[in-house]
Amino acid sequence: MSGQGNFGFVNGGLLPVAHAAEWLADTWNQNGALSVMSPVTAQIESVCEGWITELFGLEKGTAMGLVTGSSNAIICALAAARNTLLKRQGYDLAENGLRNAPAIRIVVGADAHSSVKAALSVLGFGKAETEIVPTDEFGRMKIENVPELDNHTLLILQAGNVNGGSYDPIDKLCDLAKERGAWVHIDGAFGLWAAASKKYRYLVKGMEKADSWSTDAHKTLNAGYDCGIVLCRHRDEFTAALQASGAYIQYGESRDGMLYTTEMSRRARAVPLWAVLKSLGAKGVEQLIDTLCGHAEHFAAGLQKAGFELVNPVFFNQFMVRCETERKTEHVLHEIQNSGICWCSGSKWKGESVIRVSICSHATTREDIDKSIRVFCQALH
Repeated sequence: MSGQGNFGFVNGGLLPVAHAAEWLADTWNQNGALSVMSPVTAQIESVCEGWITELFGLEKGTAMGLVTGSSNAIICALAAARNTLLKRQGYDLAENGLRNAPAIRIVVGADAHSSVKAALSVLGFGKAETEIVPTDEFGRMKIENVPELDNHTLLILQAGNVNGGSYDPIDKLCDLAKERGAWVHIDGAFGLWAAASKKYRYLVKGMEKADSWSTDAHKTLNAGYDCGIVLCRHRDEFTAALQASGAYIQYGESRDGMLYTTEMSRRARAVPLWAVLKSLGAKGVEQLIDTLCGHAEHFAAGLQKAGFELVNPVFFNQFMVRCETERKTEHVLHEIQNSGICWCSGSKWKGESVIRVSICSHATTREDIDKSIRVFCQALH
């Protein structure tokens, strides 16, 4: 799945240090629910929380939870958003439930990831409560079409479209939301890591003004599956939304990991995450990101030169191409998937078939890219 020629979906590779740390974590078999169960896991999570917050340029004290992936991270973040927005209207969800709760407006782009829609459904929000904002040809939310926001609005932005890698205008929309008191969540499973690169940081300019964020360490960071990350500016509101209760639970004075996720029993995901961050450091993380994106730019340029239509600019680490006809695009994709050299996934973009290319493994080299370009060319001709 994470081989150097796999460019399908958005599947991250596995750094050697993460692999070794996974072995340790599995051998230790730690349950990261409570600090009393695993003091070492609690301490490692606290350290990772500080490092991730600093790496992303977020406010000191931002809360972090480690979950299976962005799908769960979004649920955790939006649960905190929902409860807080209701509380601002004088409604206690924990006490009164959803049945008689005042309305919350959901504002989201037309090209939001399916996991956002799934999270909203799980949390009790229907299509009738969701206002869809039109997007441009690259999937970015159009500011002029964003409805009037207010203090019971949840605005969900995207940092890295799953098809073409585009980013919503985060800075301007965060400013607009803050003026109106709306809650802003940024979904950035792979794209939020642009914040850790001086070259690509402009893509997420203003992200620190949001209220919550979701991303994955098992994609761009190559920390291994599974490791999703949820972050929230409002620690008390975040833990209140997710907190469990029980006479048998023994909370500690230090970090209790279960307060930051929907899970009680949970593996020590922080161990490989800590190992990767400690090993790479900020400069190493930046170099990894820049390398992945550089490969994507080289790949796209090579395919365009060979006669493929580049559907979008290379914003980050992925892009889309297509051929002159739907039938040709689907034929070329079939040939690539059966080449045994590289693998890509297909998608539909604005109603037309495309080939998606996602560079997400540290193991991929420039030689792998050039070899894959030749596979594309052979399939085309």
